[in-house]
Amino acid sequence: MSKNPHIVIIGGGITGLSAAWEIQQSAGKSIDVTLLESNGRWGGKILTQTMPSPEGGKFIIDAGPESFVTRKREIWDLTCELGLEDQIIDPGGEARGTYVLDNGKPIALPLSPGAFISTPLLTTRGKLRMAAEPFIARKSDQADESLADFVTRRLGREALDKFIGPVLGGIYNTNPDKQSILVTAPVMRQMEKEHRSLAIASAMRMFNRSGKKTDPNPPPSRFIGFEQGAEELVDTLVNQLDADCRLNAEVAHIKKTAVSFVITLRDGQQLDADVVICATPANAAVEMLKEAAPEAAALMAQIEHSHIGTISLAYHADDIQLAEPIRGLMIPRREKRRIDAVVWTSAKIPARTPPGYTLLRVFFGGGDPTTATIEEAELVTAVRSELRELLGITAEPIGYRLARWPNSYPQAGVGHLSLVAAIEAALPAGLFVTGSSYRGLAVPDCVRQGREAARQASLALTTINTKPIL
Repeated sequence: MSKNPHIVIIGGGITGLSAAWEIQQSAGKSIDVTLLESNGRWGGKILTQTMPSPEGGKFIIDAGPESFVTRKREIWDLTCELGLEDQIIDPGGEARGTYVLDNGKPIALPLSPGAFISTPLLTTRGKLRMAAEPFIARKSDQADESLADFVTRRLGREALDKFIGPVLGGIYNTNPDKQSILVTAPVMRQMEKEHRSLAIASAMRMFNRSGKKTDPNPPPSRFIGFEQGAEELVDTLVNQLDADCRLNAEVAHIKKTAVSFVITLRDGQQLDADVVICATPANAAVEMLKEAAPEAAALMAQIEHSHIGTISLAYHADDIQLAEPIRGLMIPRREKRRIDAVVWTSAKIPARTPPGYTLLRVFFGGGDPTTATIEEAELVTAVRSELRELLGITAEPIGYRLARWPNSYPQAGVGHLSLVAAIEAALPAGLFVTGSSYRGLAVPDCVRQGREAARQASLALTTINTKPIL
């Protein structure tokens, strides 16, 4: 009889899990899949934590991603394939909007024409420059540029510093002067290319949305979350996989032979694979690929990674005296604070917080990298100090949950996609790299990349002659 071809997937985050799922969906039992994860849990940065309230209730806390944009269909399609439609929630809640810290004071982002005219966030000159955007010529070529250069070119420097930059910087935890527009916000470049102007493109999209709906299975909202936290997606995916899934299986190195790959684990175990998909962050893959793909590994080492972390703090609602709940506070790096953003989880997703409590999620690691490595007690003290100075929150939290990921958040600099293309060209046949370090950081991007890598891996198997077992 003939043995099935064997694909080994390294990395049990959402990218690796999506790759395994794609192979199962397309090939069934005709391909053997082994999924290796170096840690003791699946999901990577998708991490759901819980915390009890004094009355016996439960806080549900997403330390990593908690909601997903459905404009990128991959996350909605995967949700439907897994049968999780009934577990979807709309993470809208009662929040009134997003604020930006400006000279130490939270200012609401202007999201309507009237608010834009009256906002103190921008000077009159800055407002006029933004209003002139439809008259600015589009970029004459398609070369990459930084997020800062793009926003400044289209909307002016003031819009970058006080409006667009803080929002995108808070999302991507990066310096906009160094971040590639083609990776961070490719839709903005596409809008410019197709309609010459961001304002015109936005108006056209609103007009098109008001027309006839052609999607037979439209997402329920612009953003979706999961009732029991984002890890519900991971757990369901793992439970439905018919693969050899191994936790605490760290790869030491990979060797390319004439006909296959030999994967050696830290504990000395070895696996033979016809095809390998490496779905770890690039900096985690460099050492394991040095023998099998030395040129690619050297190029991968050029991809920078930053620190990121979150701490969620629970308070008695009466201890936080705000006029009304807000969605979040973005903190630009120019403010030189130790935290990057604050999200009112209890306002955004009320069902995850017991009645009578407020839950705040604080992001850190971008503006002050030391917060990723200092002692936990020192970090909690620093965060509470920031909340006291910025928001007047002096009460002691009833509890908190902390998660840190040092040197694990990819930074896609200008020219990043060219670097990725060079990495892919330097890989030997049958070896693929994929994930957030390469062609998109968000969870839907990772799902897309994982499934694309799986399709490429399956195609590569057609060139391999599997020998019969004697």
